[in-house]
Amino acid sequence: MSGMLTYDNLCAFYGSSQILQGVSFQVEEGTVACLLGLNGMGKTTTLRATMGLVDRIEGAIVLNGEELCGPTYRRAKMGVTLVPEDRKVFAGLTVEENLRVAQQKSTRGDDFTIESAIEIFPRIGERLDQKAGTLSGGEQQMLVVARAMLANPRYMMLDEPTEGLAPNYVEAIRHSIDAARKRGIGIILVEQSLPLALAVGDRFHVMENGQIIKSFERDEVIANPDRLANMLTLE
Repeated sequence: MSGMLTYDNLCAFYGSSQILQGVSFQVEEGTVACLLGLNGMGKTTTLRATMGLVDRIEGAIVLNGEELCGPTYRRAKMGVTLVPEDRKVFAGLTVEENLRVAQQKSTRGDDFTIESAIEIFPRIGERLDQKAGTLSGGEQQMLVVARAMLANPRYMMLDEPTEGLAPNYVEAIRHSIDAARKRGIGIILVEQSLPLALAVGDRFHVMENGQIIKSFERDEVIANPDRLANMLTLE
């Protein structure tokens, strides 16, 4: 039986302001769940709450039967990792040093290695000796995704990974998502690009005002893509 990440009536607060209003969904290992919606609807807060990066959380997040709780480092050790929007690389370290800092061993038997990361992202393989802070935006994004993979998580969360990227970089990110899924990693993808979401997603959750208002299976979306697209269009 595959593992499961379960969100059960998740509420999240910044100070006294409640952002998430009872979010519930599940993600199986080896599948891609897409969180979709207009800006400010709670998608990023869901990811941040998973890592314990909001002021207060109610409800539960359960990873393979164990509640995900405690500080961020503990949650990471339990098997979740976040690639945030802001592409934080270790600017003063080389690309290779960035990768080595992230590399961890797991018990799955099919771990990502620096060599396998370079196979997915040949561009960063060409820049191993280059300082990460001198990379282009697209190259930095590939590096932070590769670092997340090298942590060998059970679940990887990607927050707007293709925002502002040229098509060739978008394709590289898509390839990395496919590669992670094939290794049994579950993925939560927050993405404004509906074509990318449709290319990789297994389940689609539309968020509005801190709640999931509708969920779709892949077959439903493929049969009627306009229905999902219309829900994501600002009237």
